[in-house]
Amino acid sequence: MSFMSKFLALFRRKKQHSSACMMSLEDNHVHTDACFVNIVPLSLVELFSSQGCVSCPPALPNIYKTVLANPNALLLTYNVTYWDGKSGWKDTFAQNQWDQRQKAYATKNGKPGVYTPQVIWDGLADGVGGKEEEMMDIAAKGIAARERVDVGSVTLSIFGDEIRIASDRTEAEHCDVTVVAYNSREQAVKVGAGPNKKKKIAHNNVVVDMMKLGTWNGGNVLLALPAAGDSSLERAVFLQAGPGGSIAAVAKV
Repeated sequence: MSFMSKFLALFRRKKQHSSACMMSLEDNHVHTDACFVNIVPLSLVELFSSQGCVSCPPALPNIYKTVLANPNALLLTYNVTYWDGKSGWKDTFAQNQWDQRQKAYATKNGKPGVYTPQVIWDGLADGVGGKEEEMMDIAAKGIAARERVDVGSVTLSIFGDEIRIASDRTEAEHCDVTVVAYNSREQAVKVGAGPNKKKKIAHNNVVVDMMKLGTWNGGNVLLALPAAGDSSLERAVFLQAGPGGSIAAVAKV
């Protein structure tokens, strides 16, 4: 079995997932067993990277290749600023708020510091991910940990300008409802200074903006989805148990 086949097999979990009816667009649709399918929860995979980090260029291709090929995972790239002063090169995509986001994960998980590249799977498992076996290990640990998180059955979906959260529990752990905007096009940057000078680094799904929309504590909730500020960007919404916490649900807009 190829690595990718093994990787995708991780998502064929024993846990029973929510089912949805796939309705035909034809008139007089009749429900049959064939129109009901299991919905595998989307995982949020966050990559913290830097154009000034010497370890990133060799690791990023495998990370992107592995995660982007998986329909059950959404990868978001956050470029951090803390290598800028050390490398002599100012990262063209870096934002200080991504430094803070990564530090929140480190604090929450009792880690002594931060590093790049770092892949965080559903806020629950992390690693470098530069090699196939490393990505497999991160994914397996993240998937297993998410199934142990006791949030009940929660579904996050987007309908037009409305965010719908459905749950079988009237009370649940506090979660922030966050919308993120990212550039889904591959962007290659030729580094002009520092340890990666003259190297061209490809970036995918670079996060441009993030905004907290509200909170969820259980039950069924409707929230307004703000209009997109830039129509060229893709967006996603996720539920997270506070800064550095686990991801409870993810949906692409």
